[in-house]
Amino acid sequence: MDNTLTDDILKVTALLYFTEALQQQQFEDCKALILAAKELGAEQAEIQEVIAAYLRGDQGGGNREAHRVKNRLRSIKEKK
Repeated sequence: MDNTLTDDILKVTALLYFTEALQQQQFEDCKALILAAKELGAEQAEIQEVIAAYLRGDQGGGNREAHRVKNRLRSIKEKK
C-alpha cells in the first residue's frame, strides 16, 4: 500500500476517533486526538468541521459520519 494512502487512512481514522470522543463526551482525550490527526496531515478546517458537527448536534449521525469516512477513503483511493 502506498505511504500516502496509508497516511490518509490514518488521518481519517484519527478524525473519526476524535468525532467519537466528542460524541461520548470524553473531552480529556480530544487534545491528544487532535494532535495525532494534525501529525497525520489533518488540516485545521477538517478539525473545525468535526467540532462544528458536534456543536450542531450531529451526534446521532454515527452512521452518517461512518459514511463520510467511507466516502473520503474511496476518494483517496480513486486519486491513486
